[in-house]
Amino acid sequence: MKKILISLSALVFMILGPWAMNASAAPVRMADGQLFDAAFYAQNNPDVVAAFGTNTDWLYLHYVICGKAEGRLPYAQTSDTPGAPSSETDFDPVYYAAKYPDVAAVFGNDPALLRMHYDTCGKAEGRFPNAAAENGGTPAPAAVTVAAPAVSDSGFEMQVLELVNAERAKYGLAPLAWDPVNLGPGAAVRAREISSVFSHTRPDGTSCFTAVSNPGALGENIAAGQRTPQQVMNSWMNSSGHRANILNAAYTRLGVGYYYASSSPYGHYWVQMFSS
Repeated sequence: MKKILISLSALVFMILGPWAMNASAAPVRMADGQLFDAAFYAQNNPDVVAAFGTNTDWLYLHYVICGKAEGRLPYAQTSDTPGAPSSETDFDPVYYAAKYPDVAAVFGNDPALLRMHYDTCGKAEGRFPNAAAENGGTPAPAAVTVAAPAVSDSGFEMQVLELVNAERAKYGLAPLAWDPVNLGPGAAVRAREISSVFSHTRPDGTSCFTAVSNPGALGENIAAGQRTPQQVMNSWMNSSGHRANILNAAYTRLGVGYYYASSSPYGHYWVQMFSS
């Protein structure tokens, strides 16, 4: 065990290098450009503290390797965060995902994908790259009418599709095809909706299936609180009704929605939409 800990400590040094720091009450910009508040991270992720303690080196290592992909926040989302991006050219992925949940529903919380959206679409749509630009800077050009962004073919949504087809393969069932036109966008809408009303009934009182336009048999699975595709698949497969949808031989297509709402009780929201 001692040798393992020594090896892991060496790994931390290689990743964090000489800029490793003690826990602080405010975020600082790390050498890789990421803002990180160790005290905030520890307070909001007690499961991480239980496993890694409160040492800043270990907390940031967890964020880099696991936390970022799981949608955990590296610092509190406030407009006056010390060291936060302050110019039009600075891009803050945490701010961007929280400010524009429609973008986060499609691209998740991956900083590279969020920056790509801002560069290719968001700037032209009049979106802000950071809180300073919104509160005091000059916004990007006025919004223009553009087509809705296509559902992401990478990230959590596609990982869920792969996991679904892996489960179906165990039972000799045909894989489900991704539906980027109907079920994918519908599931993305539903993921946002269940963050406020966790039900198969939509906030307007209609059936969940009014979010899609599709003939034939339809099915929906919803879940909340799971941080990763594997965790949510485990939950669904351990529930008879959700499992039945995943292993329904009549279904041929799938759309998946994922939405992260930092201020909500569960944070992570998931939807599967099935169709024959």
